[in-house]
Amino acid sequence: MTARRAARATRSREPTSRYPVTPSTPVVIDASIAVLWFANEPDRLGATQLLDSDSPLLSPEFMAVEATNAWWKKLRRREMDLADVEQAITNLLALEVEWMPSVQLIKPAVRLAAELGHPVCDCLYLTLAASRSASLASGDERLRHAAERLGVRLWRAV
Repeated sequence: MTARRAARATRSREPTSRYPVTPSTPVVIDASIAVLWFANEPDRLGATQLLDSDSPLLSPEFMAVEATNAWWKKLRRREMDLADVEQAITNLLALEVEWMPSVQLIKPAVRLAAELGHPVCDCLYLTLAASRSASLASGDERLRHAAERLGVRLWRAV
């Protein structure tokens, strides 16, 4: 069983999608997607389909920190307990994600941020997607809009 499927099996949300996902170009995932994978909330984006796909997953390495911070907020609101947060981190790190060092993306990301008037953190995802001809998977509407402005393909559940 792949790490993706093992992580998918440990989730406590709705059943697997009925729609098949076919292999495609790489997909850059942001923290909003990772949080959906391992937090007990509705998958309004179809994010779990990425776990079932053969698409290579990419992300700036800081995404793990960003996702963990979101789970920490859930811990503070008593929506998750510490064991759930720790398991979510373990599951995320077990996935077959190619983690790109953020320092390698920072200069082009800050140029892009200045051009778009968009936060540098988000522009790290955009820079990675553009440099790898990858799609972007995000639940952040503002980031999705910035991707469209740049011509970066958006991942959509099938």
